[in-house]
Amino acid sequence: MKKKDIIFVVCFAAALAIGGIVTVTAGHREYSDNENRYLIQFPKLVPEDVMTGEVQQELTDAFNDQFPGRDWLTALSTTVKKGIGMKDVGGVYLGKDHYYFEKIMNQNISRTDYFQNLRFVNRLASLSKDAEVTALLVPSPGQILKDKLPEHASLYDADAMYKTAKETLQNVKLVDIRKDMKEVRKQQKGAGVQDSSGETQVYYRTDHHWTQYGAYVGYKAYTESVGRKAASYKNFDIKEFSDAFYGTLYSKALDSDAVPDTIELPENLPEAEITCDGKEIDAVYDTAKKNEKDKYAVYFGGNYGEVDIRMKNPDNDRTLVIFKDSFANSMVPFLMKDYAQIRMIDLRYFKRSVSKYMEENPADEVLVLYEMSSFAQADKLNKLMK
Repeated sequence: MKKKDIIFVVCFAAALAIGGIVTVTAGHREYSDNENRYLIQFPKLVPEDVMTGEVQQELTDAFNDQFPGRDWLTALSTTVKKGIGMKDVGGVYLGKDHYYFEKIMNQNISRTDYFQNLRFVNRLASLSKDAEVTALLVPSPGQILKDKLPEHASLYDADAMYKTAKETLQNVKLVDIRKDMKEVRKQQKGAGVQDSSGETQVYYRTDHHWTQYGAYVGYKAYTESVGRKAASYKNFDIKEFSDAFYGTLYSKALDSDAVPDTIELPENLPEAEITCDGKEIDAVYDTAKKNEKDKYAVYFGGNYGEVDIRMKNPDNDRTLVIFKDSFANSMVPFLMKDYAQIRMIDLRYFKRSVSKYMEENPADEVLVLYEMSSFAQADKLNKLMK
């Protein structure tokens, strides 16, 4: 080995050693603004547990989260990998026109768990006998933007999953918006935000969520599925909220060539009284999020177990309950004018019995709204059985 190679190896090993010492001895970070998540903390060690695989994995995960300069090292790694032509960085595909895609393959999704979650939705329908029950499983970005994926990128088999949903759901209407999402990219010039190729963005480039216009496509499809006419996009008086949004996929890759996204918001909304987990909030939008990393949290300020929206001057008495992930947050503003009350339930944070809740709060319509891979991997839908 050449002298300069030896020096490099020694310096690199020393840097790792110093980083390890600093990681263990320095004050630990609890939250990462960049990744929008709480970081794993070092476990309290009990001598008899030290040699167990579980504790060793906890230590490894905590070390990875707490390593100093972690974001800088991630960015450097992405730059190096891009330099040698790699398009798969940290579980994120680096696509065309500055799009990023979460790498979710067949092996990442348990078909057994997915089938079980569909059965849980059937259980929800049985609890809502007087309601019209609908499932809207939003396609993952890569399923709609296949032309933006890098060559040879592999994703889960969405066709098979929608087929399973159609065959399994009972007394539940399935709304499949894949065709609609593909068509509006080409046909709706001038609506929503355009990407660098001049097409309408239905998903953010740097984030896994749909854009405001993508959410509008979902709203329109759902509204028409229950027999009502959807309002036009322009009718909602769409305004730009921020043109500096870097989402969760950017946070995983930290690509120096990233192009920020623009978030738009519908402003023409009915007045409403809104409570989030029992606490009243002032408005649908938490505009203070404009100055924070997670700008998508502008909708209601984030996710809660229950959000109760009561319109002040409704022109109808319809009620809607939505069991949802964060995709619903940006679609609900479009729905507000059509109902007297909308309640959103996020089973990740909801602590009450669902069966008792539905008995006490009967609804005219029930909507299950999740992004497809999120629904397939959700581990809290069993609460629908309780």
